[in-house]
Amino acid sequence: MTQRRDFLKLTGLLGAGIMSDLLSPTAGNAETQVHLAGQLSGTSGFNMSGYAAPKLETVRIGFVGLGNRGPAAVERIGFIEGTEIKALCDIRPEKAAAVKKKLEGTLHQPQVYTDDANAWKKLCEQKDLDLVYIATPWALHTPIAVYAMQHGKHVCVEVPAAKTIDECWQLVETSESTRRHCMMLENCCYDFFELLTLNMVRQGLFGDIVHGEGAYLHYLLDENFDKNYYYDSWRLKENFRIGNLYPTHGLGPVAQAMNINRGDKMDILSSRQSEDFSMHARAVSLAATDPVRTG
Repeated sequence: MTQRRDFLKLTGLLGAGIMSDLLSPTAGNAETQVHLAGQLSGTSGFNMSGYAAPKLETVRIGFVGLGNRGPAAVERIGFIEGTEIKALCDIRPEKAAAVKKKLEGTLHQPQVYTDDANAWKKLCEQKDLDLVYIATPWALHTPIAVYAMQHGKHVCVEVPAAKTIDECWQLVETSESTRRHCMMLENCCYDFFELLTLNMVRQGLFGDIVHGEGAYLHYLLDENFDKNYYYDSWRLKENFRIGNLYPTHGLGPVAQAMNINRGDKMDILSSRQSEDFSMHARAVSLAATDPVRTG
């Protein structure tokens, strides 16, 4: 267990995006390299890899976070046979009400939780739920996931599932102790191109793969500074940290193609951050005309 914990601690430095403790705030091209060779040699009493919980004829789902990604997730799930949307939660009553209204005329009749900032706990405690789908700001991902598993629910959580090493271990250990699945919703592993390529890899069409490259570009400058887009500007605040906040979009498909953690493992992980070429300039420009700053 100790050796496995050491391994996940090291890998979590990249996956959880917590490079702020390791990188200089003034570094122009900061880099952290973690050597992992020989770290994964221990075994644990129980590991969720390969575990399958008992089959459910109908999966009863509760959704927490109905701002940006949540409503679309509810809509998609609504088309899947064998699912029932049983609960909705958001700190803003109007967001939950809007999603519930779209479910009118369907078989889904969810309970709504919006009374306070901890309303998600009441959702997790709801007896007739099998799965909690989390699409909240990142700081709530692990607390909600852990609480849900502790109350007998499986969990799906948006990227990133955790922000710190301790949170990574909370997820691992809670999942193992409760025998509840905890899946990070790494959507970029399941797009058409990535699944097509993965199938070709597994069919042997590329031979032995010895090198892979992955990257992800997402322009969020306008959204980050839009006060009405992200609740309480939470996404902008996440950029106060230094580091690669969630590299799994680019890394995940490559790891699948190369069977990482499915018989092979990484020896070295490197994370780099370049200079900021856009965020600071936009902040200065907006601050010059911000009535809160100029009044």
